[in-house]
Amino acid sequence: MSKLIINGFRAREGVVEAPPSKALTLRYILASALSRTWVLLRKLNWGDDTWSMIRGIKPISEVEVKNDSVRIRREVTLERFRVIDTGESGFTLRTLTGVYSGIDGTTLLVPRGSLISRPMDELLNALKNLNAKVDRLGSVIRVIGSKLVGGYVTISGSISSQYVSALLYLAPLTEGGIEISIKPPVKSRPYIDATINVLKDFNINVEGNNDMIYVSGSQEFKAVNEEFVIPGDYSLAAYYTTLSVLTGVDIRITNLHRDRAIESEYAFIRYAREVGVEIEEKEGSVIVKGSSVKDLKPLNIDLSDSPDIVMPLALLLARAHGKSRIVGINHLVYKESNRLRGVASVLKCLGAGVNIDEVNGIIEIEGVHEMRGGCEIDAVNDHRIVMMSVIGALSAKEPITIINWEGISKSWPAFIWDLEKLGAEMRIINASP
Repeated sequence: MSKLIINGFRAREGVVEAPPSKALTLRYILASALSRTWVLLRKLNWGDDTWSMIRGIKPISEVEVKNDSVRIRREVTLERFRVIDTGESGFTLRTLTGVYSGIDGTTLLVPRGSLISRPMDELLNALKNLNAKVDRLGSVIRVIGSKLVGGYVTISGSISSQYVSALLYLAPLTEGGIEISIKPPVKSRPYIDATINVLKDFNINVEGNNDMIYVSGSQEFKAVNEEFVIPGDYSLAAYYTTLSVLTGVDIRITNLHRDRAIESEYAFIRYAREVGVEIEEKEGSVIVKGSSVKDLKPLNIDLSDSPDIVMPLALLLARAHGKSRIVGINHLVYKESNRLRGVASVLKCLGAGVNIDEVNGIIEIEGVHEMRGGCEIDAVNDHRIVMMSVIGALSAKEPITIINWEGISKSWPAFIWDLEKLGAEMRIINASP
């Protein structure tokens, strides 16, 4: 196990490119794998989750990877016995459980790491209600696929939007389609909308809104374009914005397109402005004027639809004058780690006051004038806790040591190098053999 030592920040460059969207990368890869015609995807997010999805679709598709692009189409002759390592990608495990339920053959889906203990029963029960043959053998999910009739199914919206996405991808493969009733409260609704928008890019008809969605059966995946370019990820770019504010340096972030943003991720821009950050949006880029920031204001907000921006926003609120309150985030307990606890540990290291309520999903933050540091953070190999830890540490008065940080490769493998180009002063100490 290595340690990452953060010693501070001295600005070198002021222009950076936002990493490609992880959420849209995975969705377009899966839809392309079900297409009878070739689809070219460019500028993908090449984190671990993307490779998990590529492994997952290979038994049913042709895949050609070249540079930062990939060409995909559905294979005519399918493998009938499939063993798939889904890594720690929850979206890959859950959506492929749905998709392979509607494709002939036996599939074993093997999760890794923290994904082994993340919930799946709600999705498995919903699929069984559609007469899918799915079960769990220890941590392995076994799917005996066949052409399903489809039907009506209810599923909880309070744990993961990925359950709904799994049913949405399965529905066109059934004979009669699937009508999905989502039991409120519905968490992360914009990610369901993101799945629907990708399906529409493949000519899949989706009807309904709010808590009822119907996707007709016997539909062919056929892309409206031969090529798709994955836009930048606003939830990952939020860490650049936070760095700009905490270090007082202006940063221009390119590859951010408002018209293609996932709303729950773009919400960070709105909340940052409410806190007191000056942000200018131009076509394809965002300019954060960290040097103009004076006093930050506390917030009282519900982030039930925006779980992935809790971490960078919590860092901003740690510097606000007064107490902030984030509610509606009990589903953070079921992520790659218990992120409520992870956020609390980072904020405590930085010197901010923090209280969490895991049952009701609440974080209360008492802001401080200066980030303290001088401590060690266990980032528990959760990529978003790693990012939060590093960005917070770069503005701290004293050095901070981060352990179990290697999980950053899940969504942003070049994170450390990208920050070093900007001016981050860091070093890695490898454990003695």
